[in-house]
Amino acid sequence: MTNAARDVVVIGGGIVGCMTAYLLAKSGATVTILEADSVGSHASGFAFGEMGSLEGAGIPDPLLGFSVWSHQRHVSLSAELQEVSGVDPFFHLGARIKLALQPEEAADFKKNLEWQKDIADFKARWLGPEDIVKAEPQANPDCLGGVYSENAGSVEPYRYTLAAAQAAEKLGVDMVLRRARGLVKDGDRCLGVRIDGGQIDAGAVVLAMGPWTGQASEWCGAPLPVTPLKGQILRLQHASHEVKSSIYYKGSYVSSKPDGLIWAGTTEEEVGFDEETTGEARDKIMHDLLAMAPALADAELVQQTACLRPLSADGMPIVGQVPGWENLYVGTGAGRKGILWSSGMTQGLADIILGAESEVPGLGALHPQRFQ
Repeated sequence: MTNAARDVVVIGGGIVGCMTAYLLAKSGATVTILEADSVGSHASGFAFGEMGSLEGAGIPDPLLGFSVWSHQRHVSLSAELQEVSGVDPFFHLGARIKLALQPEEAADFKKNLEWQKDIADFKARWLGPEDIVKAEPQANPDCLGGVYSENAGSVEPYRYTLAAAQAAEKLGVDMVLRRARGLVKDGDRCLGVRIDGGQIDAGAVVLAMGPWTGQASEWCGAPLPVTPLKGQILRLQHASHEVKSSIYYKGSYVSSKPDGLIWAGTTEEEVGFDEETTGEARDKIMHDLLAMAPALADAELVQQTACLRPLSADGMPIVGQVPGWENLYVGTGAGRKGILWSSGMTQGLADIILGAESEVPGLGALHPQRFQ
């Protein structure tokens, strides 16, 4: 199989691949997405979907500006994708509580608040136990307080990825369900992508392969250190309780979602490419859930899911031109922040490919050259 040459072939049908394809097609490029399974069939379709902009790898330095910009972009981008695709990604802004149950946690949170309170978008502030429970009645009343922030964006991640994919297709992007087997190259130029039975010719290629980027690292001979970080989520049903403000504690979370269920997670497991759910993860998540919201002890487990997030060696995304290559690009490695950072990653990547000056702050810190 050999297709007519495309301006760009994007390998990967997750949120980064689909959104990059949409932005490139919007600028007039002819694009093909090459996906081994189906749209959003891995981390992009099974993530929590809430956007925590004030914490995580690289925040506040050097990625605070990038993180806040990415969050702001989702406000307009989610509406744009819904209008073009007809798929509602259920984007909304809501409150977020980071709970402290130990004195050292409270002290650490208050220290970070010294700079977080200056980010006007989120109005982050400290609340004592009584005010935390007033803000979210399901929160543990025995807490020492917590950081309460407003306007945290959230989407249903599979629908968001689907909206990006269908919006891209409306603009002429082809979706080819084949597994990439390697790159077609001539010196430092990438001429296309090899697939079973042929190749797809391209003027440029984007590696958006999530945790499978390690394969591409072998193809291109450049270090792209990305490994799978497994995460599991429980979806629960409770007849009388709803968690309106997302609650976070020690990397876990609980919140009500648009499907009418309560989602609780997560785990961080370095177990290779194992995507099976486990009883150990279920018990760990339930333990954390009861620490955050003990009133949910009798919630009914409806579904347990697992996915593999792409985690870079330093926890920050990898975005830019692959070192040693003229027309090969990469966008991956966002770990637990794939949904939040996807807007900044894809806009920055599209700008780089098109040779445009980008307004996305912090792109220089994400260049794959840092791993050379």
